[in-house]
Amino acid sequence: MNTQHYTLVLGASGNLGGKVLQELLKRGEKVAAIVRNREKLHEFEGQIEILEGDFHDDRFLQSAFSQAKALFCTIPDAALGSPETAAERLIPILEASPIQHIVNISNATLKRNGGYTALIRFERALSKLKGIALKHLRCANFFENLNWGIHTPYLPDLRLPYISSYEIAHVAANYLQHKNFDGVSTVELLGERDYSMSELAAHVGISYTQLPYSDENIGFYQPFNEGNFELVTRTDQNTSSPAEERFTLDYFIRHDLKL
Repeated sequence: MNTQHYTLVLGASGNLGGKVLQELLKRGEKVAAIVRNREKLHEFEGQIEILEGDFHDDRFLQSAFSQAKALFCTIPDAALGSPETAAERLIPILEASPIQHIVNISNATLKRNGGYTALIRFERALSKLKGIALKHLRCANFFENLNWGIHTPYLPDLRLPYISSYEIAHVAANYLQHKNFDGVSTVELLGERDYSMSELAAHVGISYTQLPYSDENIGFYQPFNEGNFELVTRTDQNTSSPAEERFTLDYFIRHDLKL
């Protein structure tokens, strides 16, 4: 496979990255993917260039970026412990590469407990890039969050935006294919509507039970329950009108929900 000037997917073994790979392949794009264990991408063997290595290895990233024209970026959760450090490390490697366009996955939850969320902090730090077009996608909660468990410490009637990862992948792939953006810009993707956990559980056909906080999760859930958070404001422009059935909650429940 001649992979020179490929579109590179960082986070390819994740739920969203795999869908972006599929979307790009449908469009006939030359694609490469970064993964720590190539077995996680076995379904793509022979269709893409699989680059096996560690996100924290600068020399590996330099090599992976050296033949890329565009990058889909979702950084590992472990790197979000210090988002600014992760961005500061990536910037010189990116600026030395031939990459001209980046689509980065960010967060529609801007602040929690008065401070910027980790993905927003990474977005702000990465935006210091020079000479590369950078598109941040500020995304609502994925429907896949329900696969962590329908019952959570969220208040039953707390309403938050949710969106299909298929829709996000579709939008990301369009930007990566057409490269019709420049500078640093953001797009907000809030899905069709907001849902409470009671509503989501009802869609699944069960009654919602609010769980108690744990030492591990109280820092995440309590700010939402107490209103100490800031979301992207919903508008007509960032509200979806699902163009395909697979972008809907019902499709997710029928095909992807794991209970």
